[in-house]
Amino acid sequence: MFDLNLKNYGYLQLIVCVILNVLGLVFIQSSLGGRAYSFMSQLSISVASLMVCILISFLNLKKVLANYWIPFVICVISLLIVQIIGTAYGRNSIRWIRIPFFNMEVQPSEFAKLFVILFMSKYITEQDTQINKFRNLFITTLLFAIPFLLIFIQPNLSSSLILLLIYISMLFASKLKSRWFVLFGSILAIAVLILYAAVRFEFVDRLPLLRDYQKNRIVSFFTPSEKNEAQFQQENSVIAIGSGKLTGKGINNDLSNSVKNGNWLVEEQNDFIFAIVGEEIGFLGSATIILLYIYLIISCIVTASKQREYYKNLICIGVATWIGVQAFINIGVATSVVPNTGVPLPFFSQGGSSLLSIYMAMGFVLNIRREATI
Repeated sequence: MFDLNLKNYGYLQLIVCVILNVLGLVFIQSSLGGRAYSFMSQLSISVASLMVCILISFLNLKKVLANYWIPFVICVISLLIVQIIGTAYGRNSIRWIRIPFFNMEVQPSEFAKLFVILFMSKYITEQDTQINKFRNLFITTLLFAIPFLLIFIQPNLSSSLILLLIYISMLFASKLKSRWFVLFGSILAIAVLILYAAVRFEFVDRLPLLRDYQKNRIVSFFTPSEKNEAQFQQENSVIAIGSGKLTGKGINNDLSNSVKNGNWLVEEQNDFIFAIVGEEIGFLGSATIILLYIYLIISCIVTASKQREYYKNLICIGVATWIGVQAFINIGVATSVVPNTGVPLPFFSQGGSSLLSIYMAMGFVLNIRREATI
């Protein structure tokens, strides 16, 4: 079951993950102030997640994924349970399942990203060049659509879009011919044009599927005069980042002109944690953290490029896309580059499900790298 071969083990990849995690703990503690219980809970989850990551990195991957349908079934069942007994915890979306007797909550949509990567990597590999047949591509997309729609209707637009981009990136790395990407690109372009037209000509309310709060966030982003609470949060975040200047105001500072100390941010330990980073360690510190993410993404792609087994290539590409897109969205929200949406910063933000799932994903990348010729 376990393969203890340490050849080409990705020590640096693991160290970078731990560095990001430790830095995340530092800024979570700073943002939480006196809420020691929440910090200790995140610390415990961090240690457990790291152990799980290392454990996965030594598994026999062929045996683990021999029954690759199991992760997909677990994914779908857990997302269905959310629809039946899930809770919103005072938020706009029902995304969590409370685990009895353990006083903890799990967010299945975070683990769905990993389970879809594992399942699709093997399923697409079995299709090989036959995926170019319309019937095969349709069935593959239909299978993907099950978890995608279950996440979308929670509603969780951001996670569903991340999942979609992961799926597209894996298709791009597959043996799918370019003509299909022209079709997908055309559909995406039409969707973007419809969204822009809806904002420009004020018929956003008529768009189907989107909830009112999602429509309001889109409108406030493209039309700054139509501000709402979400837009004010982004403005406060930009002010916090800008006030840090080159080197920041210092971690755990007690300055009266601090946006964090003035309680001008909501979810600063999660969605807006990069605002705390920018304010407290400035441009240099923020840029260093971004470079660490860039290294992780590139290292996953390099690991993928060295694989002779097709499905391992797809797993690495899927994980690279996951980290890259999610980091971009979180930082983009904090810097007001993209509309406000709740996405945790990988390895950094508070949240057990997000941290454990991304550590598990990197465990598979480390596992794959051990057998790579790098």
